[in-house]
Amino acid sequence: MRLHYMKKDGTQMEFELGERPITIGRSPEADVVILDEKASRLHCGIRLWDGEFYIKDLKSRNGTYVNGDRVDVAKLKLGDKIRVGSVVFSFDVDPARKANAALQEVEEEIASGKGYSTILREIVSDIDQPTADSEAVATAKGDVPVEQPMRVKVRKPRTDTK
Repeated sequence: MRLHYMKKDGTQMEFELGERPITIGRSPEADVVILDEKASRLHCGIRLWDGEFYIKDLKSRNGTYVNGDRVDVAKLKLGDKIRVGSVVFSFDVDPARKANAALQEVEEEIASGKGYSTILREIVSDIDQPTADSEAVATAKGDVPVEQPMRVKVRKPRTDTK
């Protein structure tokens, strides 16, 4: 798991979370040092316990917030936003781990007897399909300004091909 935040200069910062507890604060003794006068010297800590990550406020002056709620102790979930002073961290998974998890899920489905065509059919069925003779509006994406949307007519596929 990782903590992400963006510095004022636009630099993306990333911290790997693991077995060892970490502290966040202004102090040079903190594991994650943030230069923010609203943060306490040792503001909060994050630790792994029983397979889950927990955040604990370390009696900070301005509080620790998870998704906008002030917390003393809270279990972290993917996508949580953690505010320490005026710095907002994102709690997320390593992108490589996320890709591996998706690949593993497909491999498990194939091992259970599902083939690629079944999996693809499930993915396609989740996408809204136009109905026969329905009218859809398509707009261009990109830097080109669109004066008017383009109308597209979707017809039933031909079945009488030779």
